[in-house]
Amino acid sequence: MRFPSVSGTSWMVAATAAALLVSAPAGAAELKIGYVNLVRVFDSYQRTKDSEQVLEQQGKQKQAELEGRLGELKKMRQNLELLNDQTKDAKSKELEEKSDEFQRMKTKSERELVRDRNQVAKQILEEIDGAVTAYAKANGFSLVLDQRSLVVGDDAYDVSDEVLKLLNDRYAASGKKAP
Repeated sequence: MRFPSVSGTSWMVAATAAALLVSAPAGAAELKIGYVNLVRVFDSYQRTKDSEQVLEQQGKQKQAELEGRLGELKKMRQNLELLNDQTKDAKSKELEEKSDEFQRMKTKSERELVRDRNQVAKQILEEIDGAVTAYAKANGFSLVLDQRSLVVGDDAYDVSDEVLKLLNDRYAASGKKAP
């Protein structure tokens, strides 16, 4: 008999939950379990949306700067064709240097945007983790799982909306806008 393939994480979560149910001492408080759809919470969180707008604006600014530099390079190439051979060699070297500088600037801009996006995502995920923990403690949960680790989960145990409300309320109360 073959068993269906189950990912290592899902198997570990199921085994842990089963162990908790079996090993709960007699007279212990009821085991309260919930799960969170972290992807949906992350995507729906207002700070994520605000951060994405800020990062998108930064990307557009960098793109505009790069397009300006690219326009300069095109103009230099056009002017190069009109020059005599002696002047053309000197200007050709200058054009090559500017072209290399443009490529370095483009690569640096792309790296900076990726780094900024990753840094903001990490901060947001840490904030979500804190909110899930606070929600679980405040509401007496023994165990809150990530939905991605579940094989089956009844919607009645999904606390994603409550966690998202907590996050958005905190964010609104902070009066801060995303970096």
